[in-house]
Amino acid sequence: MKKMLLFALLTIVFLFVGCALEIRQAPKPVQNAFDSMFPGATHVEWEKVLSTYKAEFYHEGHEKEAQFDGDGTWQWTKTELSFFDVPAPVMETAREYCRWDIDDISLHEQSKGVPAFYLIEYDRDHAPGEKLLRVLPSGAIMMTY
Repeated sequence: MKKMLLFALLTIVFLFVGCALEIRQAPKPVQNAFDSMFPGATHVEWEKVLSTYKAEFYHEGHEKEAQFDGDGTWQWTKTELSFFDVPAPVMETAREYCRWDIDDISLHEQSKGVPAFYLIEYDRDHAPGEKLLRVLPSGAIMMTY
């Protein structure tokens, strides 16, 4: 009985985790909004996640992800950055916050009045765990975890 219950729970988890579906093309309203926001984007790959559409692509020399509602309303964009693309106040805060190696930096922009922020991921060589830091463009710390 316990095995059947465990199997049923695992099946449900896998169904919800597997909700992302790679698709060839987004619906017309989504594609139009994407083309308007990211003209000249290349290597575009679309994924349907529940009722939203996520694109992974290259634009203006950066690897990006963007998500839209089914009607083409933009939700968010994530832009992978190099150290050279990050404003000085953000880098100063990142270096002062933690002495671990900076592994990854990305810019996150969202709709609905959420301010843009930089997400800094730290990593230690040969040690478990990582630290994350959210920093506003001004260099102010927004959140740590």
